[in-house]
Amino acid sequence: MNPSEFERTKPRETYKAIMDAKEKYETMLRATVIANESDAIKVDMAANFLKDLKKIHEKFVKGA
Repeated sequence: MNPSEFERTKPRETYKAIMDAKEKYETMLRATVIANESDAIKVDMAANFLKDLKKIHEKFVKGA
């Protein structure tokens, strides 16, 4: 499959789900004030999820 064919036929709902999840964790990271250990754990987990989502997004866009 060449890149232009992938761009024409890529799953738009999957792309939207990835972007929505990415936005959710970016918002969580911006909005969370670390007041205790529980908050720190939440921020660390959100940062890890966001990192993984960015890798998935990158592969999705490349068509890999």
